[in-house]
Amino acid sequence: MNFRHLLVGLTVLGCACVASAGTTIARASASALGKATDPVYSQFNSDQFSASSSASGNGAGATADAAVQLGIIKLYASSFGAAGNSIGSSHAEGTYSEDITISSAGLNGTQAKVTMGVTLQGMIDPTGGGYGSADFYLSIGSKSGGFLGSWSANSNPNFPGGFPVDNVNAVAGGPLYYSGIHEYTTTITLGSAFTILERLTLHTSKIDCSGTELQCSFSAAGSATADFGHSSYWNGISAISVLDPNTGLYVPADLSLFTIASPSGLNWAQSFAPVPEPSTLWLMSLGGVLLLTAASRRGR
Repeated sequence: MNFRHLLVGLTVLGCACVASAGTTIARASASALGKATDPVYSQFNSDQFSASSSASGNGAGATADAAVQLGIIKLYASSFGAAGNSIGSSHAEGTYSEDITISSAGLNGTQAKVTMGVTLQGMIDPTGGGYGSADFYLSIGSKSGGFLGSWSANSNPNFPGGFPVDNVNAVAGGPLYYSGIHEYTTTITLGSAFTILERLTLHTSKIDCSGTELQCSFSAAGSATADFGHSSYWNGISAISVLDPNTGLYVPADLSLFTIASPSGLNWAQSFAPVPEPSTLWLMSLGGVLLLTAASRRGR
């Protein structure tokens, strides 16, 4: 039996999962700074699912929320500040990681290339002197690096921030909308554990104020909201190719030939995104029709 026939003839292994959770981190901080010595209110939760923080005073305010599960990150950050030294600032961060093992009978110990991905969507909506940013990081396996993305938006057309960028829809000096699927391919050893890690960070403040009272004394009033409340979902495993020792090439394999084991018991082969109810799908399609109709009317 040659290598390709072996791939076709393999049987699926049962999942040998143990019941212990991976790692999640939720962090949220908010400040209403009238001067650099004003306090910052923050909450940092390791191995917890949520954190929230808010602050107000001195003509400024901020709110930050983070909700994290394995494979899911939902963040929200918003702040406002009056002109001058009134500086609202917010920060929300979510991180999760877990070791998983991909196995297949007769192939454990063999190298394989695995393609996995996450979805990411959200918006940054600034007004006046407001500024918002989103930073995204995805790392799979022991290979250094990973996918890095950073997007920013503000209401000043002279500082267009992070656009234009792939998968970003924005108007210079206005809101930035982001939606995309990020896939990452890495080399693993079948039967050996490797780590999945994702981190998303939001920040809002004033674009022309770095925190010093001298700079902030001339800052314009403004606000910013970074809403990634239904932001990132693990999108599953889309492809596996196994190294053929006879040719040195990676041969595509049927995903049903592999089993995924994780300490949490989650099936990382599948997407964690919720499936819309039929009524929700109908509303989404209706909303698309209304948007097209509105665009058609504006174009007349």
